Amino acid sequence: MKNFDVIIAGGGLAGLATAAQLVEKNKNLKVLVYEAKQIGEGASGVPAGMVNPATGQRARMVWNAEACFRMLEKRLEQLSALSNTILKYQNGVLRPAIDENLAENFRLSLKNTNWPKGWVEWLEPKQIQQLIPQLKENSGGLFIKKGKVVRTPEYLNAYVRYLEDSGVTFVFGGPYAIDNREGWTLKNRKNAFNAPFLVMATGHKAKENKLWSDLPLNAVKGQLAIYHCPETVSHLPAVSAYGYLAPIDDHKIAVGSTYEHHFHDENPDSQGAGLLDQKLQEMLPGLYPKCQRIGQWSGIRVTTPDRLPVAGEHFERKGLYIFTGLGSKGLLYSEFIASHLAMHITEKKELPYEISLYRFSRMEELREKAREEN
Repeated sequence: MKNFDVIIAGGGLAGLATAAQLVEKNKNLKVLVYEAKQIGEGASGVPAGMVNPATGQRARMVWNAEACFRMLEKRLEQLSALSNTILKYQNGVLRPAIDENLAENFRLSLKNTNWPKGWVEWLEPKQIQQLIPQLKENSGGLFIKKGKVVRTPEYLNAYVRYLEDSGVTFVFGGPYAIDNREGWTLKNRKNAFNAPFLVMATGHKAKENKLWSDLPLNAVKGQLAIYHCPETVSHLPAVSAYGYLAPIDDHKIAVGSTYEHHFHDENPDSQGAGLLDQKLQEMLPGLYPKCQRIGQWSGIRVTTPDRLPVAGEHFERKGLYIFTGLGSKGLLYSEFIASHLAMHITEKKELPYEISLYRFSRMEELREKAREEN
């Protein structure tokens, strides 16, 4: 039996960010990150992660956008210094309006939302054409200057190096079981690891775990394709329309995503490839004929009814925590929420209600019942 202070199950964005926040707040903590397969095995391993604070058809500013951006940018700066490759393209995110109704929504967002100074501006169709000549005709759009594209696999690899240098232990051990007869024990075929605290940062696998069956978690499959383009594309902003497009190299762009609420397996498929080809053609009709699809990826995202992540301690099993539901905003949310979760674990500080387990009525009922029984 190997003993730790905290065990984190899952080596994606949520798990790595939680490990970092824990050891940065208390360098004496012994933290284990246990990954059954490989780092970024789930949705966190998407080849290109778009960081976009203007969400939905009304371009609403995401929850705690400024704090989330500030923490992500600090982490990116730190990890970039440890990496021998580019981790981000900070060319902004363009949200073109495909019709006048959407354009009106975007104008209202710019008018009625308290966007931080210098974050967002309106571009007329001619300005967009100058920015991306190959783009489909549009009714203008929002340009989010703070938006960026992160090469997520490279980001995660740099993160692991940083955490190992900080004393975090990594184990890649295949399937495991857990029990809590004495603290929390995670066992695989060869070893057992014990800690008073266990954080489940397992993405969509949490939905399959009976310990969390009362949480309203939804699994959504997303597929992405990578295209080689003869023209240089690394200078282009990311585009969020019909899906999204993001440069990941001088001559490579990533196009996503499918939104599959009903799926048979986690693998990429030909139907997804066809949909992604169509998205590229719709977004960049001037570039599509020159591009060749050279790769495809898929992952399962987790969402909640209010589209915000969920974190916190199990209402009955003390020392057991969850961190999931990042959806398509994993890069933007992970550091900020992990910081709160680390303080919740080590200092018993309350989590913001917006991300608490107990914002869901069924969980609130169960918590009240547990209080009455105690």
